[in-house]
Amino acid sequence: MTALGDLIEIDDRTVLVLGRELDIDRDQPDVANVLVHNTGDTLVLVDTGVTTAFRAALQDAAGRVGHYSRALLLTTHGHPDHVGNNDLADELGVPAEHYVPAPDVDQMRDPASYRWSRSVSAHSVSPAGPSPTARSAYCAATATAPGT
Repeated sequence: MTALGDLIEIDDRTVLVLGRELDIDRDQPDVANVLVHNTGDTLVLVDTGVTTAFRAALQDAAGRVGHYSRALLLTTHGHPDHVGNNDLADELGVPAEHYVPAPDVDQMRDPASYRWSRSVSAHSVSPAGPSPTARSAYCAATATAPGT
């Protein structure tokens, strides 16, 4: 049986951090799965999940995939269960870039203005926008997105 934050080592450079489905009866938020991969010098995080326990699992996974000198955070979309630990990029101790889909840019810049931020607070989770380190990279990335 698997649980929130379990690590599945795909290979020596790739770890899947398991999330969980929404469980309304137990008042548990859904948490996205996260892929952590080291390309050689770059740590790639695909989403960051949410909750303190999940954050600890992400830190563990980042330590397992080997040394890296920069980080790349890829946000698939701006739902809270995918972005709740985005500020982890600031704690990795390396330069970080953050890329988000163009339709989610406004939400990532000002998460408090979006209706889901109130529902997330019921679970003691603060939605996180882009880190100050990553802000310029994500703005630059979305400025060149098709249709912008």
